[in-house]
Amino acid sequence: MVQDLIKLVEHKHKIDLKRGESKYFDINWLLNEIALEIEEVRAEIKDKNSAKLEDELGDILWAWLILVEKLKNRGLVSSHKNIFKRALKKYRERVLPLTGTSIDSKIWKEVKRKQKIKLEKESMKNLYSNFPLEEG
Repeated sequence: MVQDLIKLVEHKHKIDLKRGESKYFDINWLLNEIALEIEEVRAEIKDKNSAKLEDELGDILWAWLILVEKLKNRGLVSSHKNIFKRALKKYRERVLPLTGTSIDSKIWKEVKRKQKIKLEKESMKNLYSNFPLEEG
């Protein structure tokens, strides 16, 4: 199912390229659209309407997938798949050690601290790999 959505998003991106409307390539516009969808989710939670709530959550998912596609095509992220893989790894590391007791907050914070250090090292490595040293 997820792969089908990604294929549809890729198709939508091709349509956007053909149409050439700048707003569909404006990252801030896309982020604002996601924020508007979040407000619609809040309203449906209050109304306790599961059909409309699921529809609005789907709109957030769609807008997020579109955002990733635009970022991917700018070379800012590599793929939807890599984001899913990174999220799965991150939250496995944070959730699996939890015990369901009062120490969970401490465990979560410690894992998060270690992850931030590792991410910073990865980020620096990527930064320097984009700027090769001059020879000679």
